[in-house]
Amino acid sequence: MPRSHQMCQSTLPQDLLPIALRAASRVLRNRFLAEEASERALHQLTLALLQGSPPEHPKAWLKQVARRTACTMLHSEWGRTKAIGAEEIATCQAPYRRPRTGTDFVRETLGPSLPPHLQEVLQAAVSCNGTRAAARRCGLAPRDFRRRLGTISNKARAMLAHIEPTDPFADDAAVQFGLAT
Repeated sequence: MPRSHQMCQSTLPQDLLPIALRAASRVLRNRFLAEEASERALHQLTLALLQGSPPEHPKAWLKQVARRTACTMLHSEWGRTKAIGAEEIATCQAPYRRPRTGTDFVRETLGPSLPPHLQEVLQAAVSCNGTRAAARRCGLAPRDFRRRLGTISNKARAMLAHIEPTDPFADDAAVQFGLAT
């Protein structure tokens, strides 16, 4: 059995991937394109092995195929894509309105119908860092604060069960990345 056949049988194609990546990286300066070129070269080696015609010197063959694949990728349309400048992106940006959070929606729709002591609890819950800080701000024990917050939550659930929460200021979910032209 020739020496090259012994090398192919003892060396798995996956073990040669770093060799192909190094050869492709010398041609391509983009890591992702170099990885793609090396994987394509490794695929060609695997096909040659499966067809029963392995190369005589697999490492040298793989380096050459990886370089050729990298050069082909440089000349292809995929390799010629250029990054868009930040100023061009800013001029073509679609208008975006930040959707309101759930707390804003609840505060605007439920807030006016709450009694003053619950409005104070709702405001403290939204603006404070934690339950204890919010309870202190309202002058309540944490247990009483949580109880009043539970009352607000129940009222909000009851209100949302009857109305559909539509936010006129949110972007349309169906249009994710529309650019103004």
